[in-house]
Amino acid sequence: MSSTQPESEQFPTDLDAQPGIQPILAADQTDGKFLAQAIDRIVKSNLPNKVKLREPDPFDGSDTQKLRTFILQCKLNFRDRSDLFQNDSTKVNYMLSHLKGSALDCFEPTLLETPEPAWLSDFALFIEELEANFGTYDPISEAEAKLEGLHMQENHQATKYFIKFMQLATCVQWGKAALLRQAYNGLVKCIKNDMVHHDKLTTLSGLRRLTQAIDARYWEHHAEVSQETTTSGTTTNKSEKSDTAKMDSKYKGKQKSASSGSSQSKGSSLELKKTTPDLSSKLRKDGKLAPQEQQCRLDKNLCLFCSAPGHVAKDCPKCTSSAAKAHAAKTTPESISTPKPSSSDAKKD
Repeated sequence: MSSTQPESEQFPTDLDAQPGIQPILAADQTDGKFLAQAIDRIVKSNLPNKVKLREPDPFDGSDTQKLRTFILQCKLNFRDRSDLFQNDSTKVNYMLSHLKGSALDCFEPTLLETPEPAWLSDFALFIEELEANFGTYDPISEAEAKLEGLHMQENHQATKYFIKFMQLATCVQWGKAALLRQAYNGLVKCIKNDMVHHDKLTTLSGLRRLTQAIDARYWEHHAEVSQETTTSGTTTNKSEKSDTAKMDSKYKGKQKSASSGSSQSKGSSLELKKTTPDLSSKLRKDGKLAPQEQQCRLDKNLCLFCSAPGHVAKDCPKCTSSAAKAHAAKTTPESISTPKPSSSDAKKD
């Protein structure tokens, strides 16, 4: 009984040594390359874009200064997605879709006309139409006037100044020397004073780099001074706060002592009121002793001024007024007025 050999042994293992096999292998390798390339294209097409630009801000025609920015943003999207914007009609439709307000109202009647306007399929004509309606009347003259009036502010950085300068410089037809002179004239005085320590510049780019370097050193020094001022101010505030706290504590102590003193004085006044006798029944309205009180003191040999025994009013040690002593000396038992008898009593007698 014969044994069957494995299937792998029925074919030769060395395919390259067999006649007619080489062309077949070459064809397979070529097909494999095409297959790999096709797979690579499919994978890349399914991957998201590596960079997605921002969509342009809608333009409503209210500010002519924003038209330049709007056109620039649209052109950036055209460059980034050139496969989508392969003809002028697509570009014009894209820009029309980002118009609103009066800008869109301006093109609406023309878009509804038949036949269609020529600028709808010509990007250059559409830009001219857009600038004619919403651009500046004389952009070159306006840019020249703004460039001549442009000056760097003391609290502004040099980068901001040169950004605005270059925006205006692209709109004028000045030479390099004129632009260099105008850029130098617009700098602040402190930067010009520092430039005397450097070689004279002959290019606008060189002036910009040197100005930004000087300005950077200035703001760095400004930050250091501000930090030192803040630190010293914090230390001063701390010392002032401690002194204020000490003064407050002293003031509060004085207030406590004053309040305790006032409470004591109030208590003493209350005690004085309690110990002071009620003399309303012994004195008349004019402040003098009543006749009954005078007679009572004379009968008991008491002082008419202080009601103490052993001395009379003129010798009273508590009386310091000479007029009061003289008046007291004249006061005698006979001088004290007694109530006169009534007419009815006289008739009875």
